[in-house]
Amino acid sequence: MAGQVTSLRLRLVIGFMLVSVPAMLASAFIAAKLISSAFEDNVGHWLRETSRFFRLEIVEAVQEAQRVAGVIGHRLEHSPDDTRIQRTAEREFAVLSSVGYDLIAIYRPGGEVIFSSRSFKAIGELPTATGQGLFKIAADGQRWLMAGAVQSITINGQPANILVGSWLDDNYLGGIKVVTSLEVTLLSDFDGTLEPIMQTHGEKPTVVPEAIKARLDAGEDEIFDPGAGDGAYRAVYSGFRGIDGHLAAVSFIGLRNEVGLLEQLGRERLFLGIFVLGSLIAVLVGSLMSEVLVRPVRALTRGVRAIAAGDFGQRVPIGGGREIAELAGGFNGMAERLGKLQELETELRRRDRLSALGQAAMVIAHEVRNPLGIIKTSTEVVRNRAKLGETEEKMLGYVIDEVRRIETLMREFLDFAQPRPPVRSRLPLRSVIDRVAAIAAPELARHGIALRIDDNSGGGEVVGDADQLHQACLNLILNAMDAMPSGGTIFASLAASPDIVSLAIRDEGPGVPEAIRSEVFNPFFTTKVKGTGLGLAKVQSVAAAHGGTVTCESEPGQGATFTLALPRARKGDIG
Repeated sequence: MAGQVTSLRLRLVIGFMLVSVPAMLASAFIAAKLISSAFEDNVGHWLRETSRFFRLEIVEAVQEAQRVAGVIGHRLEHSPDDTRIQRTAEREFAVLSSVGYDLIAIYRPGGEVIFSSRSFKAIGELPTATGQGLFKIAADGQRWLMAGAVQSITINGQPANILVGSWLDDNYLGGIKVVTSLEVTLLSDFDGTLEPIMQTHGEKPTVVPEAIKARLDAGEDEIFDPGAGDGAYRAVYSGFRGIDGHLAAVSFIGLRNEVGLLEQLGRERLFLGIFVLGSLIAVLVGSLMSEVLVRPVRALTRGVRAIAAGDFGQRVPIGGGREIAELAGGFNGMAERLGKLQELETELRRRDRLSALGQAAMVIAHEVRNPLGIIKTSTEVVRNRAKLGETEEKMLGYVIDEVRRIETLMREFLDFAQPRPPVRSRLPLRSVIDRVAAIAAPELARHGIALRIDDNSGGGEVVGDADQLHQACLNLILNAMDAMPSGGTIFASLAASPDIVSLAIRDEGPGVPEAIRSEVFNPFFTTKVKGTGLGLAKVQSVAAAHGGTVTCESEPGQGATFTLALPRARKGDIG
């Protein structure tokens, strides 16, 4: 009887297994299909976002070229002769080439080239009106696709055009080259044939099917192909229009299909888990695995959107499979490079503002300074020659004092707006603070302030203008004095490293609030009742002119520390 029960239980177990195994296998197949579909959808979405981001980068490069061409055109229109035009163009190209621009040219509507940074020939006609887009250029024995712009200007009463742009080549790809699973190729349409001009990996040339090219030429923006390259890639094709409105280039952004999704998941283990734990647990495991696979792709998609919105500080975590991790690493490298380019753009804009300030200073010097001199002289003549009462004498004294104050303010403004070039010599930074200490000693004593110098620089030397460095250090000391109306101690600390010699000025005042700490070096920003807001701005200007920096650190109620860091003089520098 016991044997019969055992045999029955065995038969029930075998029967249950025969019934449940097909259901479990079907569940595993459905779960795998769902996971595969979700993965394919997210990869396709990410590739589209990446393609749009790539297009946005080129569009931004074209728009930036239009802005640069407008600025240069404005300056050239105010150049009095061809020699000045040549110098202005050469100077602007020197600046632009440092941030990646490859071509600047000035030409007449008939095609006569007035200036060119390099020998070139346009493939097709150059436009004669203001515009932006992609240009086909032959230069240096090669054919290039250039993101650029044309600005119409008038030089000496005659129409002209200025062309500014940068090549779209492999250097444009930056850190994305390290992502071996992602293929990014830009193909330009030269003579009706698409030729690769930018490619991350050149093992196998990318071929765009004629059907896809025809669809892009007809006006479609992007086309997704899950079996591109004979099934080797999931890819998105995008079309780019040239300055003439025709299809000029096609981008190919593809992700390799080296390993199937089921193999990545471990199909045998998945089936075994479903067999042991049942259909419900199998669905749960499939859901968790899908989340594991999709999370890195979603993070990359969010990162691409953030970068497209201008947040170049966005980074994505490096995780997931080997290929996804490489993709995340390449994305982070690309974001860092874009952040540096944004910093360069900010610096160029700051220089443009300072240039405009210098032009305004010339107007002020001509329109205000001379009348002030006449007012001062006339007032002093009346004061000295006329028989005035005590009240009139005092009022004229007020006028002379205010004129002198305005003259001092103007002199400080003009010195900041049009600083003279530094007269460089080799000198120890300690000599600068010693000179400042000697000059400021009477004023420090009058305010009950002690100056303590701590020299750990070992006699470190810098190459600079002694007078300008003296003025910068004096401004820092005076700033510290103003922060301590009740007296105290100013600490001046010198330090040196193999590359840098620094001077830190620390006071015992209330400190600089965090809300305004980023603005203290801006011209005309001040918290003082009678301040001009140029003292710390001059310090920053002197530091930049000497290849150095100045920073501010402060804790509430613990004073502020301003650190001037300059490149250390090396053997063979000016002595």
